[in-house]
Amino acid sequence: MAPVTAGAQDLIGLLTSTGNARSWATVSILLALVSVVTFLALLGVRRNHDQMEKRYSEMERELSRHQKTEMILKEAHEELELRVRDRTADLEMSYQKLNDVRDSLKAANDRLLSLARVDELTGIANRRQFDETLDIEIKRNIRAQRPVSLIMAELDFFSSYRRTYGRDRADEALKKVATAISRTFKRAPDVVARYDDQSFGIILPATEVRDAMRFAERMRQVVYQLCIPHAESEVADRMTVSVGIATMQPDKLYKPHDLLAAGARALDAAQQHRNTVEYDAIRSEPAEVT
Repeated sequence: MAPVTAGAQDLIGLLTSTGNARSWATVSILLALVSVVTFLALLGVRRNHDQMEKRYSEMERELSRHQKTEMILKEAHEELELRVRDRTADLEMSYQKLNDVRDSLKAANDRLLSLARVDELTGIANRRQFDETLDIEIKRNIRAQRPVSLIMAELDFFSSYRRTYGRDRADEALKKVATAISRTFKRAPDVVARYDDQSFGIILPATEVRDAMRFAERMRQVVYQLCIPHAESEVADRMTVSVGIATMQPDKLYKPHDLLAAGARALDAAQQHRNTVEYDAIRSEPAEVT
């Protein structure tokens, strides 16, 4: 039975003191109503409590689901990061390998280009590099108002030397001569090339005639001082060289073949006597500016 409130107790006390029987009936009814109200209130509290427990349980389940979802997402995120790191490492490695391959290809290509411009036997510039450089230097020095000199040199009686001493000895002689000539021309812009089988071409940018003559004479002496025996030579007991010189002045605009023609004429003149140095001037009309 529900406890009696302080108000009910006061009422009972009042009725008791008066001794009114009817009042007792009224009190009983009031007490019954109070009991019902109290019971209903307790019932409502219990229902609210049950609802709150149910809601709390639902919230706990929802929170558990969220926690599981977060855990799954976290694991998925960590796995994704791991995959990204692995993929990034693979890509970096592939990129490095690609760079290595590209560098190797570039180096190989540079070597091929270099070999394409170098004479295989002597190791100096070949005819291709000579022609390209001559064209470039003529244009450059004309713009800079500087002369360009050309030396054409050919070993005397070299065909007879090859027949007498054999191809191997002839190749060795060419190597020695090429090395000696290269050491004679030490300036950076000078180009020493094997122009033909037994001839050489030397490009001397920014070089006047008198300096070219001095270089040519020194080259002739260097070849002579190699003392390469040549029993079939008609001018000496050793290998010698004939040298022709031509110079293009900056106040005239010529083409490369004009300078080459003058150098060839000078070489022909030197070969009339052998082991000499000759000069010839450019005789063609200046080429028109393009």
